[in-house]
Amino acid sequence: MIGIFKKEKAVKKDKAKIEEQKRKAVQEWLPVKDVAEDMILLKDGRYVCVLKVMPLNIGLKSENEKKRIIQTVYEALNGFKDSMQIFSMGRPVDLDPYINFLQTKSREETSVIKKRLLQEYLKYVASIVTSGEAIERRFFIMLSSKEKDELKAKAHELANNLEKSGLKVEIAADQDIIDLLFSFSHPSQAAFERAPLFSGPYLPPMYS
Repeated sequence: MIGIFKKEKAVKKDKAKIEEQKRKAVQEWLPVKDVAEDMILLKDGRYVCVLKVMPLNIGLKSENEKKRIIQTVYEALNGFKDSMQIFSMGRPVDLDPYINFLQTKSREETSVIKKRLLQEYLKYVASIVTSGEAIERRFFIMLSSKEKDELKAKAHELANNLEKSGLKVEIAADQDIIDLLFSFSHPSQAAFERAPLFSGPYLPPMYS
C-alpha cells in the first residue's frame, strides 16, 4: 500500500515538473522582460519604443494631396537612419462600449416589441465579437536602442515628421503595449477577451 502511494506521489511530482518546464520554455522564448515608462525592456538589455500610426484613407484625397502625403512619409522614413520595424496587425474591434450602450437601452426601454428587437440585435452583435469577424487593421513602428532617453527623443522626432503628412501618430503607452503583446501572443483569445489592465511595472506571465 505504501509502495503504491509513493508511486502515485512520484507520478504527480513528475507531471508537475513537466508542466513547470513547459512554462519555463515559453517564458524563455518570449524576449520581453518588462513593460514600463511607455517602453518594452527586452532580455538582452535593449529598449523598444512603439509608435501607433492611425490608418488614413488616401483614396478620399486629391491627386496632389496623395503625392504630398506619400512624399512626406517617404522623407520621414528615409531620413531616419536607425533600424526600425514596421508591421500591421489585425485586431478585433472593441465593441464593449457599444454592447454596454445596447444593454442600457434595452433595460430602459418600456416597449415590449422594441425591447425584444434590442435583445435580438444585442445577441447578433455579441456573436460578431465572439466570432472575431469585426477586424480593424492597426499599424505600428518599433524602434530599439540600448539608450532609453535617446530612444524616446528619436521616437518623438519620427512621430513629428510623420505627422507632417497628415497621419496621426502616437507613442504607445504601457497599456497599449500590453494590448499589442496580448493580441500577438493570444490571437485566438483577443476576439473575446481583453488584455489585462496594467497595474504595475511587470508584465503578467503568458503561458501556452
